[in-house]
Amino acid sequence: MLRRLFRLFRRAPKRPPRPADPRLAQDPWLAALFARLGGRYQLGPDGPEGAPILRRTGRARFNPMPVWLQERTVRGEYEVRGDPAQGKAILDARMTGPLRSLGLLQVGERIEEWAGSVLLRRYEGRCDSPEQAAAAVKFFCEESELQINTAAE
Repeated sequence: MLRRLFRLFRRAPKRPPRPADPRLAQDPWLAALFARLGGRYQLGPDGPEGAPILRRTGRARFNPMPVWLQERTVRGEYEVRGDPAQGKAILDARMTGPLRSLGLLQVGERIEEWAGSVLLRRYEGRCDSPEQAAAAVKFFCEESELQINTAAE
């Protein structure tokens, strides 16, 4: 019985830390950016859009966000389900102003039809300072909703 109690109170072994991303060691801008973002963020594998931002939303799992880094450009995408006109108005009111102040502008918009109408709007901008890039990534991932449903508004 004492063994059972001991097992209950014993801590689970810690997982070994993830190996450092060599891209961060090679690029001081990236290293400074991820130092500002903290341990909840990682850089995903390079792709045609750039490297996606991965954000830990649970205990140990990192989820890909619709935010990419390519050289010193931050690119993010919002998805609005429902009426496209209402979606445009919501994005204009909530996202365009704050992103413009961070140096990101709207560069594309399209409407797709899958399970209803979906408005996809992309913002991007060059961020020469890691502080500016970190603020933009945090706005996308923490301070705004990346997926919006107009029926819930």
